Amino acid sequence: MKTIILIILVAIFSAFPLKAIELSLEDCRKMALESDELVKIAKNRVTQSNLDKGVATTAYLPKIDGSASAFYMTPNSSMGDAMELQMRGVYLAGFSLVQPIYAGGKIYTANKLAKLGQEAARQQLEATEMDVVANAEKSYWMYIAVRSKIDMLLSYIQQLDSILSYTRSAYELGLTTYLNVSRVETKMSELQYNLRQARSGEDLCRLSLCRIIGVDDSEAIIPTEKLNVLPQSSFPFAGIESRPELHLSMINLEAKKHDIGMVRSDFLPTIGLQLGWNAFGNMKMKNYMMLDDGTVFPYSQTISYKGFVGAVSLSVPIFHWGEGFKKVKKAKIEVENAALELEQNRKLMELQARQAYRNYLDGFALIESAEKAFSEAELNLKMMKEQYESGLMTLTDLLEAQSQWQSSFSNLIEAKTQLKINEVDYLRTIGATLSQREKGDKKLQE
Repeated sequence: MKTIILIILVAIFSAFPLKAIELSLEDCRKMALESDELVKIAKNRVTQSNLDKGVATTAYLPKIDGSASAFYMTPNSSMGDAMELQMRGVYLAGFSLVQPIYAGGKIYTANKLAKLGQEAARQQLEATEMDVVANAEKSYWMYIAVRSKIDMLLSYIQQLDSILSYTRSAYELGLTTYLNVSRVETKMSELQYNLRQARSGEDLCRLSLCRIIGVDDSEAIIPTEKLNVLPQSSFPFAGIESRPELHLSMINLEAKKHDIGMVRSDFLPTIGLQLGWNAFGNMKMKNYMMLDDGTVFPYSQTISYKGFVGAVSLSVPIFHWGEGFKKVKKAKIEVENAALELEQNRKLMELQARQAYRNYLDGFALIESAEKAFSEAELNLKMMKEQYESGLMTLTDLLEAQSQWQSSFSNLIEAKTQLKINEVDYLRTIGATLSQREKGDKKLQE
């Protein structure tokens, strides 16, 4: 027996790295959200959408630009007769202000679309976070499940070790055959093999969980939760109105409606105001002047200008061969398609939610059956062991009772795990938030 215990202890301690962290379900969610790359990308897109909205808002404001340039040209330009234009060091500078007054509704529509883009980015971030949380929770419960099966195998090994000691003692006293001892030893070897496989599966689950929560794969994870079951009434059926994917479809429909206004704006009049101040100088005009007495002498005149200019522009589309009508009609068809897609997505999501809720409820019935079977198997094993030690039952019957106990225990663990998975799937299909999940955690702790 000491040898078996030593083997088990060595297996336990060698299976874990030196470092270890305790991990609650709440910690698992938070760490997964903090480390996931898709969540970080979705957050960056929210930031981008906010910047896009800021850019769209600036379209309401006047644009001010400044410019300056200098020219040096040689030789001088001839202007006819003896007149020349000298442009050496000519400068030109100024600024302009352009203010759109009416752009056919394009600026207003662009701001509406940018605002919808902000909401779409937020909903996409929420959907991504829900996917990450659901994936983290499933991985967490799978890890707990495989650890529970390891505990079950260890308990089974302890039971079998006790039977092995009893059978060996009986053999030494001539009360049984060596065949029975061999059968128990063979069963022990089989269990140890199953234990090693379970350890390997546990390590794979640990590695997967480490990747999801963003910690080094050398970390040992000790979950603080147990496979306890919440009351069936903890999560009543809820609608899909909180689901981000539904909101994204609604946003898409709203955006398509605004696209009609954007298309129309290309075929409506536009009015703009432009103000400016310009200055140029150092441009010289050279010529010769003849006096009445016939005397000729050269002269030059410097040309410069400084002043304000203003203009109002009006552009009116007149005839484009029906282009605007066709584009608007096409945009209206896109709205119709978006409405149909919204209705289709709503029906599919409602179907998913109802199916997930049915699976969730079925899980309770499965657990009830598994608990009943395990209770009967546990009672049967206890009776078989007492009768075997009293010589009223064969070893074959006892080993069969233990096998049934292991099978029913394993089924119970799987049923509880499946309920947790079904619960996660259901909460995802209704778009449950972190606060709603945390309420379930509190009920479980109570």
